[in-house]
Amino acid sequence: MDIRGRKMKKPPACVQCRKRKIGCDRVKPICGNCMKHNKMDCFYPDVPGQYVPSSSSSSNTRQVANGPYLNSYYASSRRISKETAALLQKNPELASLEQIREYNTRLQLLNAQNQLNNRTSAANATLNQQNTQYIPKSVPSLESKPVTSANEFSTPLNWVQGPAIFHMLTSPYTQDEIINHEMNFLKSRLLELQEITGKKITGVNLDLKQDSSPQIQSSQSNRSQEEFLTVKKRKLSEGDTTDEEGKTATNNERRSYLNEFKDLDPQFLDTNKVFNVFNCPITENDSNRLWLLPKNINKSSIFQTQYLIERDPFLFKFFNELNTLIEKHFNESLHDLLAKHNNTQHSNSSISQLLKFPSQSVTQNLISKYLSTITETNSILPILKPKRLLPIVEQLFPSNTVNKPNSNELETVFQVVNMSNDQLISLGFITLCLLVLFESLNSTVLIPLRDDGHLQLFNVLFNNLPSLKSNLATLRFEMDKRSMCNIDTLRFISLWKYYQFVMTPSSSSSVVIDYDEDMHMACLLSLNHETQNQSHILIWNFIFKNYCWRHLFLGQLPLLMSEPFTNSTPIVDPLLNNDFELIDFEVNLMKYLQSKDQQLSIGKIIQLIKLLKTKNVEVSQRCLTTSSIINNIMDSLIYRNSMLYLNFYLLLQFETLSDYTKFNEILNDFLELSRETLFFVFSNLANIKFAGHEFTFINKSIALLQTLVLMLLALYQRSFESTQKTDGENVSHIDQPESSHSNNDNNKRIKNKNVIRLIINKIAMLLNDYTKNCKKQNRLIENLIIKIKIISKYIKNLEETKVPSVSDSNHVTNNGFTGISTDQLVKLNHELNKISESLIKTDFYEQRKKSTLSNGVTGITAAADNDLNLGNLGLTKENFSEIFEAIRS
Repeated sequence: MDIRGRKMKKPPACVQCRKRKIGCDRVKPICGNCMKHNKMDCFYPDVPGQYVPSSSSSSNTRQVANGPYLNSYYASSRRISKETAALLQKNPELASLEQIREYNTRLQLLNAQNQLNNRTSAANATLNQQNTQYIPKSVPSLESKPVTSANEFSTPLNWVQGPAIFHMLTSPYTQDEIINHEMNFLKSRLLELQEITGKKITGVNLDLKQDSSPQIQSSQSNRSQEEFLTVKKRKLSEGDTTDEEGKTATNNERRSYLNEFKDLDPQFLDTNKVFNVFNCPITENDSNRLWLLPKNINKSSIFQTQYLIERDPFLFKFFNELNTLIEKHFNESLHDLLAKHNNTQHSNSSISQLLKFPSQSVTQNLISKYLSTITETNSILPILKPKRLLPIVEQLFPSNTVNKPNSNELETVFQVVNMSNDQLISLGFITLCLLVLFESLNSTVLIPLRDDGHLQLFNVLFNNLPSLKSNLATLRFEMDKRSMCNIDTLRFISLWKYYQFVMTPSSSSSVVIDYDEDMHMACLLSLNHETQNQSHILIWNFIFKNYCWRHLFLGQLPLLMSEPFTNSTPIVDPLLNNDFELIDFEVNLMKYLQSKDQQLSIGKIIQLIKLLKTKNVEVSQRCLTTSSIINNIMDSLIYRNSMLYLNFYLLLQFETLSDYTKFNEILNDFLELSRETLFFVFSNLANIKFAGHEFTFINKSIALLQTLVLMLLALYQRSFESTQKTDGENVSHIDQPESSHSNNDNNKRIKNKNVIRLIINKIAMLLNDYTKNCKKQNRLIENLIIKIKIISKYIKNLEETKVPSVSDSNHVTNNGFTGISTDQLVKLNHELNKISESLIKTDFYEQRKKSTLSNGVTGITAAADNDLNLGNLGLTKENFSEIFEAIRS
């Protein structure tokens, strides 16, 4: 098939026959007409197209070409006529020239991938090759003759006649580079032939020194590349203009040039267009000094607060100050806490051989409560079938139970060694069902447990929470020990991984390492290529969606599913079918952001952000049912998390480049996104439609709020330092006429930073109100409240001392807020006030502020109110453990 979509029924005629307009028998290397008229310059044109075998009787002498713009080796090694063979045998030098003629060019190398993929054509060509008559060895005595003309040393050459054979690989060289190498090769071969045959060829420039000199070639190549990129940049810049002449650079013309951001030679790139925030972290010595942050994070998680802190110098200052404070005043408490934490880890590492559950009747009541609370379980958790668990409980749980130690409750105990594989999996589903029920009841404030029976049932479930979590560890260990790998085991593993994704961590410092057990087992069972069994396809859809969610939320590339050929299973889950387009786009976005073979383009990232916003809107508009809306909340959280990080990274990039115009544009987009995100999070937690289903998104919502709070802190630090610089300028220019204008500008900057501080405190108040209505403590919410209070004390300390935080004098930190004009400050304050008023009305907030902050969950507020402890940011020996856990979360 040629590039115009037409089939080529037969190879083209030679150029001589085409000129004479006569029939050509298309025999290579010399057709019959050229042989008859003694024309030795017979050659065939390179015609684009995939040739198909002719249906004529002469098809046995014709070959199949292997791709556009070339004739394959098998086409050039067709049967040679008797006259040609006799002629070549009488003239050995002509045979060698014929061998040079058959040297395949760069075009064949560029088409290598097509050859490798076309297995059938290659097999047929191999069969034809076995019947091909090669050019005879005409001069056997020359097989090992040393030749020195074109070689630095005497090298024995093997002059075996016949078609040249090359390994089919793609070439990284440009067309000009390939042609230059081929010309040098051909010239060196001709020099060798001259020495062997003793015949000199006139009229051909065989000077190899000028062409083969690496220095000259390199300099010529660099000059040509410089000229090429210079012309290209000029044309691209002309294409960005708005006049009619600038619009002549169409997309097709731009594609004809090299990718500007391909990592061929970064020194030729415009630094104002390269996105290099990911490549510019704080220096390694500073990062190692900041031991307060955990070091066991995944370095490929670009949407993680630790990754952000290492690239934002202002956030780094805040954590560095905390780090110094703890080292100076709480070193002893720190060692005690770390020792206690290590002992706890060793004690938890021991695996029990017992599985403990509530009594049979209580377990059945809890499963029934699950069915009445999580009404969309069939759509959201199709892997879990709670109705099927009720008869299993009645069958497996014995009637005789034992009393729990120090309690009047009854519990059921199972010995792991006495259980079959099916029984272990059934008990695993019961465990996960009860754990998910607890997360559901504890995360919602819209389902009150006023009835004594329901409240007592919840308390029993809460008391059994440590046993249920211990059951999970025991079951996982036993399954690995027995090497259980089947569909039922995969269903349990996939539900366990989902629970890990949405659960509330028992400890803020506990880090769960994701080994993608569900995805590896699914691929091992070939579910990624399942097309027949509907239940297996549904399991794969559930695993695929959650696997992508886990990695995309952290800014990681879902590597196992990043290529289309790794998944051929259809989509039968309607929820995945609805949001697959958005997930697929986010995977491609991560593939670009995580690419290591090219520079990143600022312009392309901005375009991808706009496309991501459009995709999210399109997917959200298709969500009409309750289950699809609940499912889409996680998609929206991943989208908003990605947008916050990408916009903030762009702020860092334009701040580094001192491009304050772009910085201000991105800042406005970031504030608008922040306002929408705050409304989205708190409105979901108060939506009666989602009652009982908040567990699916609450913890990721709190993580999103934590990221936003840290970013607002970074903006406050920039605003504070720009205010201090403006104050210094006012003092030095106090007698000048423009001082009144400067004072007005500085007042707006002070108002700016005050509103940011107000927004952070309002977030803490809303979270404090929410956590009061939860049944039990949510560690993520409590940790975020503590972190906000630490930030509030830090801000108060800055404003009282009027001194920016300590920084390394060796680092010159750009501040994007210093380039914001007075008019832009007015717009910025307006956006910040919109965010503040959308959370809580300021008048109402001022009335409740004192009572809300005085009823904190820790002693941090009381400590901070003491002037002696203000420099310690509210840390005392009594609350150090809790605050340290919150900071590291």
